[in-house]
Amino acid sequence: MRSHEEQTQLGARIPVDLKEVLSKYCSSRGIKLNYFVTQAIREKLLEAIEDYEDLKIAKERLKNDKFVSLDELDDYLRKRGAKI
Repeated sequence: MRSHEEQTQLGARIPVDLKEVLSKYCSSRGIKLNYFVTQAIREKLLEAIEDYEDLKIAKERLKNDKFVSLDELDDYLRKRGAKI
């Protein structure tokens, strides 16, 4: 995270035991707790956005009623060298 980036404070309630594990983990690895939490939120958010986009694509594809059988899929994969 860049130091010149505007920041705000986030208050969140988490279980005491989770906070203790997190603090020990960060301390033992020389990681600042704020950095770790920021990165974790960023990664989880990007994951959630990607999942949402994947679902949108899947729903669009399902609107197309053209499906292939399992045999057709196996044949397609074999032709491309996949070991099935």
